[in-house]
Amino acid sequence: MWSLYPKVLVGRKPVLLRAGSTVPLIEAQIDNVCPDAAHLRAYRVICGAAQDNWLPIAYPHVLASGLHLAVLSHETFPVKLLGLVHVRNRIRQYRGLPADQPGKLSVAIEGHEDTDRGQEFTLRTQWHDPDGELLWEEECVFLSRRKRSGASSEVGGREKALADAASRPAGLRTTSFRAPAGLGRSYGLLGGDLNPIHLADLSAKMFGFKSAIAHGMWSLARTASDLDSELLQIRCELNVAFKLPVFLPSWLVLEQWGQNDGIDFTLRDGQGQRPHLSGSLRPLQ
Repeated sequence: MWSLYPKVLVGRKPVLLRAGSTVPLIEAQIDNVCPDAAHLRAYRVICGAAQDNWLPIAYPHVLASGLHLAVLSHETFPVKLLGLVHVRNRIRQYRGLPADQPGKLSVAIEGHEDTDRGQEFTLRTQWHDPDGELLWEEECVFLSRRKRSGASSEVGGREKALADAASRPAGLRTTSFRAPAGLGRSYGLLGGDLNPIHLADLSAKMFGFKSAIAHGMWSLARTASDLDSELLQIRCELNVAFKLPVFLPSWLVLEQWGQNDGIDFTLRDGQGQRPHLSGSLRPLQ
């Protein structure tokens, strides 16, 4: 996958689809994938996951990172990869994933959706066992922002996100953990996402950030590791909406409420104010 990055960095594709065009079906797959024990141990450490016999719920995303890059950098994918922002993620797990079981990974993208903020693209990933049973699937929604004149709607969205910190549900439980300096490089090398906004303060500033920011999938995985539930070992659906970036280094506070019939959660900054992501974990019927 590393050979694909030069093409991503120097590509001349537009930020948005041209009028009347859309994304053709682009697919990729690997038929025999077996998690590497050393790689999995390193992932568990970085993401705070338990050292047990099961794959963490977001780990197949990392296994598929090479396929993701191959699809999104393919010549028939018509927009610039570096302009895409990961805004939502949905994972459905149909049973626990044994850590030593091989499987087949497949990735596909097709079409787009026009929204007020720009154009959204949904990247779909599936993990099947050797007998062809679907065990896990994911939808990653990426946004390519449309430039706006005058006051930005992002300001209103940010104010709304900050305002919801004033209300707290009943039965709230909190935990905290740190996103250390250098996390973007360590997770990026492990997960195959070497976007410059994650790697160093200098490269992040070139894209308008005050410092390097954590990967959204690290925030999702680290959050899942702290959810107080047995749902992650059975049939479940994990939904996450990404809010404000996590600047490195920083302390984070996870708030969660609910239990057996599902958990809702919000990941905030160390002061419990700025929301970085929110979501839910529900059993699948």
